[in-house]
Amino acid sequence: MSETLGVSSRALLVIRVGLLLAAWGWGIAFAFVFSPWEVAAEQLEWMGAREMTYQPMLDYWMRMAGATFGCIGMAAGLALWRPLKFAVIVRLLPAFHFFLGIVLLVSALRNGLRPAIHSSFLLDISFCFSVAAFIQLPLWLGGRKSSAPRES
Repeated sequence: MSETLGVSSRALLVIRVGLLLAAWGWGIAFAFVFSPWEVAAEQLEWMGAREMTYQPMLDYWMRMAGATFGCIGMAAGLALWRPLKFAVIVRLLPAFHFFLGIVLLVSALRNGLRPAIHSSFLLDISFCFSVAAFIQLPLWLGGRKSSAPRES
């Protein structure tokens, strides 16, 4: 028996927007799994990293991170597809994104990141807090109903 979300159809639509953002935002990381080192390093340099020479361990970590982030996107995609069946994932994702947003914000401040040099960190932080809000706020305020919406 799967947990239900207990929100209105309108609230579920907003939750699905958050899940779509999460699925896309994390899913694009799969590109790092399949990209040659040169392409991936160039992308990271575009986002503000210094020039990187090939190192086997960095290549390994890049692919590990890409696969891990991509799998988070797959989990969000499953929850987008069947939010009532994967209600546990739906309920975990906002806290995950809020925590990660805090970690990224503190890290950016501690490391003195600047938008003019490090072009992506503000997007990363905004992404985390936006996904958390799109999913959590409807869960809190989503017009609870006695009968949960049906999955399509």
